Amino acid sequence: MNLYKAAAGMDTLERLALGTSPVHRLHPRAKLLTACGYVVTVISFPSGQVSGLMPFLLYPAVLMPLSGTPYKPLLGRLLAALPFALMGGISNLFLLPETALYLGPWGVSTGMVSLVSILLKTLLTVFGVLLLIATTPFFEISWQLTRLGIPKILNLQLLMTYRYISVLLGEAAAMVTAYSLRSPAQKGIKMQDMGSFLGQLILRSFDRAERVYHAMQCRGFDGICRSTRQQGFRLVDYGYTLGLGIALGVFRFFNASVFLGRLIG
Repeated sequence: MNLYKAAAGMDTLERLALGTSPVHRLHPRAKLLTACGYVVTVISFPSGQVSGLMPFLLYPAVLMPLSGTPYKPLLGRLLAALPFALMGGISNLFLLPETALYLGPWGVSTGMVSLVSILLKTLLTVFGVLLLIATTPFFEISWQLTRLGIPKILNLQLLMTYRYISVLLGEAAAMVTAYSLRSPAQKGIKMQDMGSFLGQLILRSFDRAERVYHAMQCRGFDGICRSTRQQGFRLVDYGYTLGLGIALGVFRFFNASVFLGRLIG
């Protein structure tokens, strides 16, 4: 049942992308360019920078209410990414033991600052990408990537992986259900049966992929998923792209958190 839940969860962002909020109505290219600029800007900060990243929390804090995107689906996917960031940064606690700053009587090591910076970057970048997917249908993103010159084969692989991973989960869930019905007293799949199970899953996936591909060919698919959106850039799209680009530049080269702290102090 967990696999069925995972397969159903894959469709959540696609349903959210069909909304009608002001953010949803923005041109897909404007949202794609600003999201990429946001991710690149966040990643460009040094590993020990924390205060400079704080203003970038405004991006999800403002866009999520404007787009009507609920926090729960995004937080669930964020939690899946945090352990990888934690494992990548936890070694800094041992490699960088020198004290970086003091919070009252307690010293904070450079490794701890670096770990917090890595976790914060992960949170911001994952939220930025998820917000793009939650407010823009993925085929629109794919079409804009094609228009921007991304190789067709790479774009197609990205689109097919995203679109049909839920199909693979559904195939696996059906096989797990069939296995459970034949072994009602067995919890999970025996290790000795795992090789056969994975082999059958691969064969079923190949067969399903062939049928999906032939069905797409019958509908005139030529390797490019074109958008049906005819509307070009509007004034609001230019304003959104330019305004957010300027804000990202200001936040990157002007540490607003430090300035506000000195002003309040």
